[in-house]
Amino acid sequence: MFTTECALWSIVALFFILVCGMIPVLVQLRRTARQAEDFLRLVEPELRPTLIDLKEVIRSINRASDQVTGGMEKMGGTIETITEVGQTVRDANQLVQSIVFPKLITGAALMTGLRVGLRTLLVRLVGRR
Repeated sequence: MFTTECALWSIVALFFILVCGMIPVLVQLRRTARQAEDFLRLVEPELRPTLIDLKEVIRSINRASDQVTGGMEKMGGTIETITEVGQTVRDANQLVQSIVFPKLITGAALMTGLRVGLRTLLVRLVGRR
């Protein structure tokens, strides 16, 4: 019975220490809650207009975002058209490089040869007289 009695008294003592330790914690928690309520009463009048302004700003941002999205959809078609034009220009450039440039070079060489040949012919014909 002695061990049971000691165990009960030790449980009672520990419970008493726990209760004594919890009293200051609860008092401090009550003070903190009161200070938080006082702070909220002070801040609430300033916070309401700010929240209303914030909601209006969010609405404006949403409207601007919708407009940007609509503009991007319109720009998508424009960008596709620009891409097609760029491809057409690239194809035309390749066509010119593969077909026209060789003929242009050949034609320029032919014209240069004719010019030099005609000058030489003229010099020889004029030189014989």
